[in-house]
Amino acid sequence: MNWDAIGAIGETIGAAAVVVSLLYLAVQIRAQNKQSRLSALHEMSRVLRDVTAIFASEDMTDIFVRANQSYDSISDAESVRLIILATNFFRAWEDAFLENRDGHLDGSVWEALSRDYTQSMGISSFRHIWNLRKQNYDDGFREYVDSLQPQDYSLR
Repeated sequence: MNWDAIGAIGETIGAAAVVVSLLYLAVQIRAQNKQSRLSALHEMSRVLRDVTAIFASEDMTDIFVRANQSYDSISDAESVRLIILATNFFRAWEDAFLENRDGHLDGSVWEALSRDYTQSMGISSFRHIWNLRKQNYDDGFREYVDSLQPQDYSLR
């Protein structure tokens, strides 16, 4: 066997190894993307649960109900607490929006999360706080929220 034939066989084996490596890499990237999307979903869901769980405290529930009857009926300290809570809620919503925009959330997951968040804009105190603080958010997110049709938020 001559050296040219051995060289050709070596090149063929090398090319095959490169193709196999690229296929393996593609499979690994696909699996990593799937895992990344799943992680984003779990994180977005956890953040939503954590933020909304604060409303379950009796004190916060009372502030929330009174603020929605008349925002002026709550004290300045209560207003600060509600603003912080709503700001955390909006920030979590913005994070989900950005994750979706950047392709890290599946579209159906974004739609489901967004329905939960969108209902908050039917709450008078949240609309009020949004209007006070919306300049602090990403331009695209702000445009998205401002374009939403407010829904009625029913307690009963």
